[in-house]
Amino acid sequence: MKIPVLLLVVGLAACGESQPPAITVGPVTFQEKDLLGLQPEARHTLANLTAFALAVSDSTTDELGAPLLRRQENDRLLDILGADLLLQDDGVSDDVLRARYLTDPDYVLTVRHILFLCERWRSPAEHAAAKAKAEKALALVKGGADFAETAARLSQEPGAAARQGLLKPGRKGDWVDAFWNAASALRVGEISPVVETRYGYHIIKLEDRKIVPFAEARSRVARDVAGQIGDPQATLDSWMDSVGTQVTVSSAGLAAGAAPAAVDTTTLARWPAGKVTLKEYLAWAASRPASWHAGGRGSDSARFRASVEELARRRMALAEAARRGAEVSPSELKELDRAWGDSTYQWAASLNFSYGVSPAQVAQEALAALGDPGQQAGLVRTAIDERAPLLAARYTIAFAGETPPGGQP
Repeated sequence: MKIPVLLLVVGLAACGESQPPAITVGPVTFQEKDLLGLQPEARHTLANLTAFALAVSDSTTDELGAPLLRRQENDRLLDILGADLLLQDDGVSDDVLRARYLTDPDYVLTVRHILFLCERWRSPAEHAAAKAKAEKALALVKGGADFAETAARLSQEPGAAARQGLLKPGRKGDWVDAFWNAASALRVGEISPVVETRYGYHIIKLEDRKIVPFAEARSRVARDVAGQIGDPQATLDSWMDSVGTQVTVSSAGLAAGAAPAAVDTTTLARWPAGKVTLKEYLAWAASRPASWHAGGRGSDSARFRASVEELARRRMALAEAARRGAEVSPSELKELDRAWGDSTYQWAASLNFSYGVSPAQVAQEALAALGDPGQQAGLVRTAIDERAPLLAARYTIAFAGETPPGGQP
């Protein structure tokens, strides 16, 4: 998308303006004079950039991603249910799973580390300096210096001095991959070479290694085994199709949902043990990418009905997973949370979005990000546009002369 030259004068709160704002995103407004020559597609991208910059500014990117993380957790629960259904059909017991697990168990590691901070976006000179410090510290501990004392004295990690570099015990998924891979390759008492992660340069010492109890790793093992003997997704789909016959979709609810007014009271579908309300549907739909929303509830009634039926079947399957005691492991939840955090950190760093800035500064940063001609900025703009439903669920976004659609499934 080719972006015209933009004026960086931003009208906030329409002070002294006779015309209504051209774009409003939460507390940020853009007047038409700020957007000369900007086409509708680019205006929507600007609104999305502004909403994301607001989340960065007030440090609420975690809250922004909450609907997405809930859906991803539920996706994992459905994966577990599919595996359990397939294993049940094939007569595979927990004794078999336990024996398989002991051939390739999960571990919890206790480590100390020394960190020299240097984020990936820092200059080559800064990276060289941080790495040189790490190499010097490595030579000290390899030469016999006490690791804990050296960590307390040299590590730049906040709180490292008091903890002497000791981290809480971690499992796969608790730490970034480069750190985990380096730590898990060590023998107890061994010290790693210098390891680079997105935080900087580390030296790691493995203090202890213990096997994770089978009960805590069962869901992962069940999915691995089920995937080797069949197709868990096909098994789950078949089960969901069978229970889906119990779902009754409300035509009146669909009509209300196409132009929602009473979000809290509209019911879209029912089955003997539950229902889907419009409020629940909107929260779920916010977690879906923009490309999934093409068409909108109001303009494609068939897609709207199909997506309501899909959510109803998911809700029934999640209830069955809960009945069976299925749980997503804490390490998997941390992995999902970290993946979102890594993405938002990368987006903010790539577009030079700042924490704690004013709405006026947010607007200037968004305009600058829209006009950035770099390839990386273009990729990030596309990624943020795909998360437009999350942004719209958190911030009020309006365009002058544009009637909001009835919603998007």
